[in-house]
Amino acid sequence: MRIVVTSLDDRFDNLVKPSRRLLLNAAKQLKLSGLVIELYLMEGRLNNKKTFNVLAFPAPVDFPRPDLPKQKFLGEIYINPAYIQEHDEDLDYMLIHGFLHLLGYDHHKKDDRINMQKKEDYLLKKLHG
Repeated sequence: MRIVVTSLDDRFDNLVKPSRRLLLNAAKQLKLSGLVIELYLMEGRLNNKKTFNVLAFPAPVDFPRPDLPKQKFLGEIYINPAYIQEHDEDLDYMLIHGFLHLLGYDHHKKDDRINMQKKEDYLLKKLHG
């Protein structure tokens, strides 16, 4: 498993290592390997959308990544730590939430929301004891 974390704001540089570690441990709990995720820590708007806490963009099927010949690129997660802190949300929860979106979980329907919440709770419990 490869997690590439990039801080686009130097205020979030201290979150790079713990965020990467959390996602690597979550992948380990789910017995995932051979996957690549890119995580961006940033503040502000993305694509002129309103301010966000977490956005996840799964890679299209067979998305070409010649730089990753033996690994599957899952997609990108964008996290806004400033927004998360301002709204008294949990950064670890948001990281797991975005990660699960890349794995195909969503919350459009009630059953989907319940399944995703169960997986989030399971991972957070495993990761935080």
